[in-house]
Amino acid sequence: MLVQATKLPLNSCGGDGGPVSQCERALERGDLEAVWAAARERVRVRVGDRNYAAWIAPLSCTRASDTVTLVAPDRTTRDWVARHFLTAIEEALAAALGRSCPVQLGVAAPPPVLPIPTEPPNAEQTFDSFVVGESNAGAYEAARALGNATLGSSLFLHGPTGVGKTHLLHAVFHALHGSGTIVACLPAAHLVSALVAAYGRHGHEAFWRDLAPLGALLLDDVHSLAGQEELQERLMEGLVAWVEGGRTLVLTSDRAPRDMPDLAARVRERFEGGEVACIELPEPALRLAILQRKARAQGIEFEPRLVARLAVRLAGDVRRLEGALTRLAAHSRLSGRPLDEALAEEVLPELRVAPALDVDRIIEATAAAFGCPARLLRGRSRRAELVLPRQVAMYLARKLLARPFAELAAQFTRDHTTVLHAWRTIRTRLETDRALATTVAQIEERLLSVL
Repeated sequence: MLVQATKLPLNSCGGDGGPVSQCERALERGDLEAVWAAARERVRVRVGDRNYAAWIAPLSCTRASDTVTLVAPDRTTRDWVARHFLTAIEEALAAALGRSCPVQLGVAAPPPVLPIPTEPPNAEQTFDSFVVGESNAGAYEAARALGNATLGSSLFLHGPTGVGKTHLLHAVFHALHGSGTIVACLPAAHLVSALVAAYGRHGHEAFWRDLAPLGALLLDDVHSLAGQEELQERLMEGLVAWVEGGRTLVLTSDRAPRDMPDLAARVRERFEGGEVACIELPEPALRLAILQRKARAQGIEFEPRLVARLAVRLAGDVRRLEGALTRLAAHSRLSGRPLDEALAEEVLPELRVAPALDVDRIIEATAAAFGCPARLLRGRSRRAELVLPRQVAMYLARKLLARPFAELAAQFTRDHTTVLHAWRTIRTRLETDRALATTVAQIEERLLSVL
């Protein structure tokens, strides 16, 4: 059953013959998510965060001809929205589009019974809430294009932990789901567990047949399957056949396909010849933008100088920024003190006065740990005993300073591909080489202890 809304009068945002709004252009492009996101924020302001979370956030947006259809997860939600919030939604859409637009409310069809565990991704992790910078722009554009593309596309997102891969995966889910596609998003390990159970019941053929209703499958952290060659082979064989049926597949990993030799060959070839996008550690400008966005979302007021200082000193992934912001806000609230530089220096060791961390200090600390001259790590020598410490120094420089590979390469008198190779090699070895992991952790702790 659909509840159709009455048409609204044109508002001052532009009617017949008036300027075309950005949302109207988005609607013409078929970018329903952008239109609904703009209208949704207007509704949030009007109805409050609690009503928004309970009744508006669960709605997905589709379009049939000139009518916007909002699909509720159940009849209770649809009926409550129709009685209490439909007018607010109509007016928000009219304001966003610059013209009135018929609105219908519907109820989603019961989801198909799938042989895999699924749960809705984070509703707040959309393309609109993703902060874009130099280090993630390519991945963002690739994911956004896939979210608006026809089914049958594939995307492999890779990068270190805490840089936004899962956020983009969830954003793709919301975009595809909003267009009416049946989507499943889950950790790759959960899919493997379900597949193993199906094989145990001799039902592996039925397993893939039961996934047929899905138009898209989004798998997070495929690197977690490392070392499970037989399971990987079974999974990847099924995925290749499933995708070749014209479906969309998105994978995330902490390394590129070419750096995963145990990834099934057919899948690796498919992605190496297709869309592969990398997200790097955030640069200072992006860290600043992320801090500002998250502070606004939490109602935290910062001194501009302090925010800029945090963005420079808190190198690394986004989770480090979030953790620092949480600690600062908690200390300010509990102590009743203003969130200023004095409090920040007490709470965050990273801000205390200390010699600036640079490539030279990293090289010296690494050379001391491995018992070799620091000057040789900067030089062109290819002696075997220098390869590992030099790669560790390059890895730590990238991790702790978050500078471009090309900039770091100049410090080591190498090209950027050498530093990139060192970064990937050491990151992979740390997962299995406990002795090396201990050494690297000790060097890092020694470097950070004086900051």
